[in-house]
Amino acid sequence: MARRALSENQNVPRPAEWFARFDPITAGFTYIRWLGDRKGIEKLTETWDKTIVDRTRELQEWVKYCHLVQKRGISIYAYANNHFSGHAPDTVQLFRGLWNNKK
Repeated sequence: MARRALSENQNVPRPAEWFARFDPITAGFTYIRWLGDRKGIEKLTETWDKTIVDRTRELQEWVKYCHLVQKRGISIYAYANNHFSGHAPDTVQLFRGLWNNKK
């Protein structure tokens, strides 16, 4: 069985496009990688201690699709890179807040 990571960066389609074209869930779990644009964000900062790019809109879309995946009984593991918004812990905190508000 093929497994794939759901990923967020400048070279990958948005989750809505994946789910419209095919079922990207191919196992009893999935994982998400919020990677961002390494070169783009490194032009804005060289320290990784605060949010540089507001990713609320992108994470709201992820919350929508993660809820659909979770309703299917699929475990979700999500990881954030500092290059996504400038500070990975802030990305996780933002996602959790959006997730909890959607319930």
